[in-house]
Amino acid sequence: MADLMSLVQQLVDSGQIQELARNPFAQFGTPRRPLLGASLLPERLVEDNLYRETSIRWRTIVALDGTRYSPAQKRADGQLVGEFLVELGHQDIAREMTGRDYDALLKLLDRNASMDAVASILRWVDVTVNQALVQRNEIQRWQAIVDAKVVRVGDNGYAEEVEYPNPSNHRASAGGTWSSDQYDPYDDIVGMADLLAGKGYTVGRIVTSRKVASILAKNANIAKRAAPVIREVGGEVIIGRTTLSGINAALQADGLPPIELYDATYEDMSGRHRYLPDDVFVMVADTGVDPAVAGEPDEGDTYLPETLGPLGYTAIGRAVGQAGPGRVIRLEAFENKPPRLEAEGWQTSLPVITEPEAIAVIKDIA
Repeated sequence: MADLMSLVQQLVDSGQIQELARNPFAQFGTPRRPLLGASLLPERLVEDNLYRETSIRWRTIVALDGTRYSPAQKRADGQLVGEFLVELGHQDIAREMTGRDYDALLKLLDRNASMDAVASILRWVDVTVNQALVQRNEIQRWQAIVDAKVVRVGDNGYAEEVEYPNPSNHRASAGGTWSSDQYDPYDDIVGMADLLAGKGYTVGRIVTSRKVASILAKNANIAKRAAPVIREVGGEVIIGRTTLSGINAALQADGLPPIELYDATYEDMSGRHRYLPDDVFVMVADTGVDPAVAGEPDEGDTYLPETLGPLGYTAIGRAVGQAGPGRVIRLEAFENKPPRLEAEGWQTSLPVITEPEAIAVIKDIA
């Protein structure tokens, strides 16, 4: 028992527990369960929990020809300026290691396998506490993107909504039933791409569910564009469902990116849920913004995996009781009955969309 107490204290004193909380790559999930929203609204440390964000987009105006000694010609810059108030929310979680896992740690120490015990503790803290906070951010990212609204929900019926800028026509229901051959879903897709193009954007990513991709594959109008499976049965030519690669080839032929499937889920006390609803088709543009996100305040910038310019960021502010911004995790061992490990984590955060016109969402797909 004393050995485990000492081991936990060493982990705390060495800073390894807090390194989990401050790891900027934790937001992307794991290779087997990636969190795609983090590449669209990556985390950024901010000094204030309440501030006014100014979103400025500069439109490039091409230079004119002139003579060698003529003065520079002034051009209207066409800048778009907007601002909104950002008030970060607070999230927290506390977990207790089960008696079975606790006994397993003791057995590792009995076998003098302290490194394995350390790895087990760190994994438990990361999965049950750190990822719980990371996943809350992912939930809110997709709420902001799909619905232009984040819903904060807590105990005792607490609920609060945060509204985001929602440009007209950028989030619209499907124009018809995609699963019906009497309707061509491509009209909706091209229509949203044209909407973004009209705002000076190029579609950079398309994200949807396997369910929606399957609906597209079964639609005869899509199949005609996307190398369908054609069979002849009793003298009748039957156009079967196409493949995802065929759909992507048709999209790319029209200058659109391939579909990214996102079916990741999370669990809460009421069951399992999806980050991205399975009846939406999300199109986002490359904003041209530097995709760097701040790491520790004294460590410069940590860069994202290769991705497009993000739509904004997920602000991580100063959690209660802390001198600076960032997630916080605390771990403690107890010897009283039942002997146990307890971990707590908390953060102050909110997704911030600075390019609201770079998003187009087709909803209510059936």
